[in-house]
Amino acid sequence: MTRRLPHGVAAGYAGMALLLGLTACGTGSSPSAPSTAVPGPAAPATNSPFPPRPVELRLDGVDPCAVLTSAQEGQLGVKQVGRDNNSDALGSAACQWGNNGKKPDNRWLARLIVKRGADYALTSSTGTQVVQVDGFSAVQTTSPYGDPKTHCILLVDVAQGESLWAEYDNIAGDYPGINHQVACQLTQGAAEFMVQNLRVLAR
Repeated sequence: MTRRLPHGVAAGYAGMALLLGLTACGTGSSPSAPSTAVPGPAAPATNSPFPPRPVELRLDGVDPCAVLTSAQEGQLGVKQVGRDNNSDALGSAACQWGNNGKKPDNRWLARLIVKRGADYALTSSTGTQVVQVDGFSAVQTTSPYGDPKTHCILLVDVAQGESLWAEYDNIAGDYPGINHQVACQLTQGAAEFMVQNLRVLAR
């Protein structure tokens, strides 16, 4: 049986997916088998505002909860909370991890967006910065519905027309020295794990 994200949390994250503060508006099943597609060539530069990708990491058919291993969950100090097969208005699949009420209140989210590329986030009204995640370009931003001091989002340009949404939130504000920069560092660390695992899943 598919496990849903906690009430309120799922709705909040679903709203973030479509209401990311962008100036332009976008418009239960068991986990799917990981994609077995062989990574293709990098997309032509003319199709993207970003540099060429190392490989194409297609997200179709990938289980969002497979983007972190048990060992990586241990390193982050969290456990899988649940999967949502319809986490946003695009019908994207997502998985959330948390630490079951322990302190600090660390939460990570992975959303596999197969209907919109990371370049869409460049229009975010909350401010953006293009960074690198394991060789892939990523748009670093935040949501107008989360506190930027405790919250960060990375949309990683993993494939043409597709993006990996990696997010960190410390809702309680109890992570030592938490600010937006620290929140983005924590997002970056998890996103690096996720992209590394997507590379393995795509072999």
